[in-house]
Amino acid sequence: MRPVKRETQNMAKLGILILGQTPRNDMEELFRTYIPNAELLQAGGLDGLTNQEINALVTQDPEYPLFVILADGSTREIAMAKLIPLLEKQTKALAAAGAEVIVLMCAGKFPLLDSPLPVIYPWRVVPAVVEGISANQRIAIVTPNAGQLEPALTNWRQRGFTVHGAYAAPIDETALTVAAEHLRQPGLDLVVLDCMGFAPAAVTSFRQVFDVPVICPRRLVARVTAEMLGC
Repeated sequence: MRPVKRETQNMAKLGILILGQTPRNDMEELFRTYIPNAELLQAGGLDGLTNQEINALVTQDPEYPLFVILADGSTREIAMAKLIPLLEKQTKALAAAGAEVIVLMCAGKFPLLDSPLPVIYPWRVVPAVVEGISANQRIAIVTPNAGQLEPALTNWRQRGFTVHGAYAAPIDETALTVAAEHLRQPGLDLVVLDCMGFAPAAVTSFRQVFDVPVICPRRLVARVTAEMLGC
């Protein structure tokens, strides 16, 4: 777990729970933009593990593979079921460090974690907001890999949306452009970059193709968290 330097004695403390490894300076900068007066505590599910231990978690064709970024910038796809106990361990570490609430940095439909603190789940926040602003419930989504696409489409359809989907690695600009072109069609209310791995800059790739709003869950959840903390 990596604390960010405290500036005052009475700051709110926010736990940022990363799927992969910390530090994630991009996540810190994002939350600092919207919550400048909070102490940020980062913890990653794969913190403290060697590359050999991490590679042992990678299986061929995992069920619900999650896109994770390691401290060296490399990426892996690890089954959600294997990450959950590691993340639950880190919720306890964040609680011990004094965090008041935790944000899970994943937009996938997670089961509720065994956590001593309240957890903000993007898969609850993002669809609720999209439902409120989508006039006709016609949307397009982008997931970070092929394995997450069908479960994500199912989740959105169960909420009453007509949804089209594509996938692209969040750090692959070419793949993002291809996905945007694939999803180009009339009548969409908006596009959701359905992964916390998509940086706000990825919105630019889609706005060059679409003239509808493009929702970045990472940014949206940071704003909601700021409201929760009263910042």
